[in-house]
Formats: sequence, structure tokens, C-alpha cells
Amino acid sequence: MERRRISWFGFAIGKWTRPRIAMRAAAFAWLVVPVAALGEPPSLAFRSSERGLYAFDTGAMRGVLKVDGAYQGIYPLVDATTGRSIVHPPGLLSPYRVFSTNRRYGDAARDWPTETRLRNDGSVECRWPAADEHPVAITGVYRWIASRTIDLELTVTPRVDMPQFELFVSSYLTESFVASVAARDERGAIRFERADRPVESKGQYVMFPIGDGAAARIRDGRWSIGPSPVDWDLGRAAAAPLALRRDTSSGLAALLMARPGDCFAVSCPWNPATPGAPGYRSLYLSLFGRDLSARESADARCRWIIAPGMTDAEAVRHYEAFAAD
Repeated sequence: MERRRISWFGFAIGKWTRPRIAMRAAAFAWLVVPVAALGEPPSLAFRSSERGLYAFDTGAMRGVLKVDGAYQGIYPLVDATTGRSIVHPPGLLSPYRVFSTNRRYGDAARDWPTETRLRNDGSVECRWPAADEHPVAITGVYRWIASRTIDLELTVTPRVDMPQFELFVSSYLTESFVASVAARDERGAIRFERADRPVESKGQYVMFPIGDGAAARIRDGRWSIGPSPVDWDLGRAAAAPLALRRDTSSGLAALLMARPGDCFAVSCPWNPATPGAPGYRSLYLSLFGRDLSARESADARCRWIIAPGMTDAEAVRHYEAFAAD
């Protein structure tokens, strides 16, 4: 029987249906048991459990990096303070759509065949080789920097010229997280402004451009290409590649950032979520945003920090330290 494509959380997920995802999640849910309970102390190192699944328990966060070739990302992810799972599949830092000017390459990079290895420093290296459908090789290194801080370092190398290349990276949290995006106050300092839907908006998702040419790149036709095209509302310019989701029930803050120059837009569903974006609270980064020649490599880095009680001022300081690194 042919598997029917369905849409979950607003975007198509191909051959992955709700029951299949639930069954797969159940199959490795045991990995979320604290590593300490298995006789190993918390650590910033990933631990290989089975092919493409890497468990971790940092003492503050525990879960699985799922990079087995289908619907890949960090999930489940449990916060030790609350004991709650805070993400929806495919979780955090999931490579999603790949574009160049008015071109889309394949469906979703998170479903591309993947080669992985556990490195000596405890990080996980993932390789998504180039193919005819997507003539660009992607390498990602997932690394815990601190017990509540994880980085994804990305390198892309196209086989062909790719004007205005974009790698769109997705992250999905649970329903109680409300989105804010970096803005500037009257003095020019970075602050956070909620991504609340304006009365005049008819769209489901909003993209906040960063830098010259970002809005034109967003509107060049790439997002009209299926499956699951998106008609983005264009929000105000973001002050930095920096966004925050705050859990209204616990006060847990989830902070997403990219290096200055690596990211040309931050996006999300409007607050509150709409019928077209049900049941999830996502944040997205549009990375690279520049011309790449064949065999030219480019790098980008993004980071999540998830912590209880993080103030907006602390979030800005975290970003400034990351940007200066």
C-alpha cells in the first residue's frame, strides 16, 4: 500500500504518519532514562545507543539526537527541572528545506540519507551527502557546550553554483511556549518583542528579515515551491538572529541564536498559533543567504540555550557572548 503524505504541525512530513512517529518515539523512549540511573554520571558527551540514535544526559537535559535518515532532530528532550518533555518531533535543530534562487532541492534534508559518527570529544558528526536531487553536501556537528547549551555547526559544499543559497533549520517546542524575536529599543539596544498576530494579518507564519536583500530573497519564489508552500507574512526587521520562546506554565526559556552574518531571517507561527499551524510552537533560522559557487564551502553555527528563569537581559548577554566568540 502506498503511504499517503500527510501534514503534521503545518508542514508535510512525507511518509512519516502520526502513528509511525509515535511508534518510533516509543521504540527509543527508554533512552530518556537518566544516564546516571544506568550507572553513568551526567556528561556533555553523547552516547551511541543504536544506529543513528545518540542518547545524552547533561544533568540538566536528557534525551536523544535522532539522525537515522528519517525525520531527524533532537527528540525527545526532557528538562530535568520540570521533568517534562519540551519538544515535538522532529525536535530541535532539524535541517529542513534547502533552496537557491527560485529553486528548492528535494523535500526535506532531515529525511536525506545520513552518515553519522560519535567523535572523540563526545560530539556527533552527521553527513548528508550530495545527490542528483540535492546537489549539495551538508555536514553538521552537534555539540553540548554546557548542560543547557547545545550548538550545531554546519558546513555546506554544493556541486553546482547555487545563487542565494539557503538552509532552513527548524526547531519545534511544545504548546505552552510563546515566541518573541529580537528588536531594538529607542536607544538601539536589543530587546525582545512578542510575535503577536496583528489584526490585519491573514497569514499563519511570519518571517523577520535581517540585513539588506533579505526580504527580496524571501520573496524570490522559493517558498511557492511545494510540497507545503508557505506564504509568509513579512514582519519588522529583526535586530539580530535571535529569538526566544518562553514556557507560560513553568517560566522555562528556550533561546535560539545564530552567528551574525550566518542568518538572514528568523521565523515562526504567529502568537497564538492558527488552524494552519496547530499544536506546535516552532522557531526557524534561514541560514547562509549568499551566492555559493560549485565546490565552495561555507560555514554557519547556531545555538540553543534552555534554562529556567532566564530574563530578557540575560538572554541578550548570552547572545552577545556567542556573537563575540
